[in-house]
Amino acid sequence: MNIEESKTEITIPEDEIIDYLVTKNYIKENWYEKINSSLTDLEELLLELKESCFDLVHQKYKEYGMTYYDLLSVIQALKRLDNADKGLFGKYNSERVNKSLNIKSIWEENNSWIAETSRIYTSSHQFQLSNLKKDQQSLTDYIKDVKRFNDILEKENQKLVNDWKSIILNDEVLNKNIKINNNSINILSKDDYLSYYHQYLENILKEIIEKIQTNEIKEGIQYYKATEYLTSKENIEDTDDNDNYDTNSLIHLEYLIKKGNTSIDDYKSFFNISKVQENIIDSFSNNKTIFYNNEIRNQIFTEIQQLYCFISQRYQELNNYSTNLIASYILQHSPSIIRKQSSKSLLALINHLKDIVNQFELFNETWLKAYSKGYQNDILDKLNSNITQIHYQEEKIQKNKERLIELQNKLNKKIEQVKTVQVYTDDLKSNLEKSLSKMLKKAVTIKDYK
Repeated sequence: MNIEESKTEITIPEDEIIDYLVTKNYIKENWYEKINSSLTDLEELLLELKESCFDLVHQKYKEYGMTYYDLLSVIQALKRLDNADKGLFGKYNSERVNKSLNIKSIWEENNSWIAETSRIYTSSHQFQLSNLKKDQQSLTDYIKDVKRFNDILEKENQKLVNDWKSIILNDEVLNKNIKINNNSINILSKDDYLSYYHQYLENILKEIIEKIQTNEIKEGIQYYKATEYLTSKENIEDTDDNDNYDTNSLIHLEYLIKKGNTSIDDYKSFFNISKVQENIIDSFSNNKTIFYNNEIRNQIFTEIQQLYCFISQRYQELNNYSTNLIASYILQHSPSIIRKQSSKSLLALINHLKDIVNQFELFNETWLKAYSKGYQNDILDKLNSNITQIHYQEEKIQKNKERLIELQNKLNKKIEQVKTVQVYTDDLKSNLEKSLSKMLKKAVTIKDYK
């Protein structure tokens, strides 16, 4: 036995109390038979007291076991409750009091109650309290795991949100139409995607037409045609300002200036052609205009670039006329539309045409982003796959938060249970130490089970 004993003090491990007392003959080996013989009467007594002021004692009996100290409390309370008085031969006038005193007498025989109280204490402290603490720790660890998992999901979600925002921010069209000032994001439908790009294209188109339908461009076209006419003459001295410079050059550009962004049918009728390669966007089939047809738009763009290159070349030549006698002679016999052009006016026209070229390139690039299936699907897949994953994980995070509330409530209840059993076992230990000290006439310390 792991017992430390002196003349005045003794330390007994809690799981060795009964063995020690049996060995020292303070209690008999048949102590449990004595206790067990009174359990039926005890249960009947407690059932009678159920839902009365003794209900708490009854519950304690069910959970931990009825100790000798509980029994003493019951006896005193019964005497008050039944107004019990002693009669002849030391009996009370209350059957319940006499029954409880009889149980007490059986328990006190050979100190059986000490063994029973030690058994209850050991069971409660070693097993019930220990298991409750294990449950408490398991719940605490599980809550930490759920919180850690939620933290991981939230970080992943934030990264997905940031990736989604980055795609939007790097796309001028989407950035103008989709708010990203918070983490509330939604699936982007194909129709919305196309509508954003279509509106953006319409704005670019409006700017292009406004820049093209100007007197500067019209004069530039006349300048181009007059120069083309002049180079076709055998004798430049035969030219006249009243000559007709109409040629087949830049006809698509002139059509756009005169007619604007007409329908393809009007375009075919004007040029008397039966077929144009169709590549109209199905989503905007009601808007079958020439600018939404690649073949026609590229013809117009080619003529714009052609005019831009021509004006740029003429600007360089004009700067050399003062030192080039042949160039000066040609200029003197040129039509007035050519003679009146100065370096300053040509430079202004060059800048104007350069703006139009840039707008055309922007329109073509945006058109491809909007209607190229590869690019369109790539953007929509990236955006919407992120959003699907975010919403899925948001649901998991929310469920985990709800689960955490449930787990925390369970943990709080478990903590209260631990406190209750701890207080109970501490009180029981203190009472046992006092009772054993009185019995053994030594200061007794009960060592906790390890």
